[in-house]
Amino acid sequence: MKKELKKQIVEELSKEFTNEVSVFYADFKGQTVKDLEALRKAVREAEGKARIIKNTLAKIAFANNGIEAEFEENNIFIWGEDQITLAKIITKHAAANKDTFKIKGAVIEGEVKDAAYVDEVSKLPTKDELLGMVAFMMKAPVAKFAWALNKLIEKKESE
Repeated sequence: MKKELKKQIVEELSKEFTNEVSVFYADFKGQTVKDLEALRKAVREAEGKARIIKNTLAKIAFANNGIEAEFEENNIFIWGEDQITLAKIITKHAAANKDTFKIKGAVIEGEVKDAAYVDEVSKLPTKDELLGMVAFMMKAPVAKFAWALNKLIEKKESE
């Protein structure tokens, strides 16, 4: 790869790998093109990005943002703003491809995390799920009040 192209890639990644973005990385050795395309499609639908990047270029891009990270072997990097949705996508992909896809870790809010942390994040509810829970909780008291009023009206009518 030419030096100019490497420099351009590092500049682009340095802009992408900020503290507002969560970056996950995984070993994809043994994955077929079809498997990787399915992963990329799921990531794109979650408004994230997935790319295979040389470790040295990724390390420099993180260093430009003040993050010390070490990478070994081949890695696919997946990043975006919605860390919970992305964590769910890659843990689901890892579960479906146990022999060929292994989550190594993540850089979340400027801190390097391990694979166990990614697994824990994937178990959290997404923003949409939380909003649904809040809406249900707000609706419940009103529904109970309406039910109680209805019972009161039925009681008055039966008297």
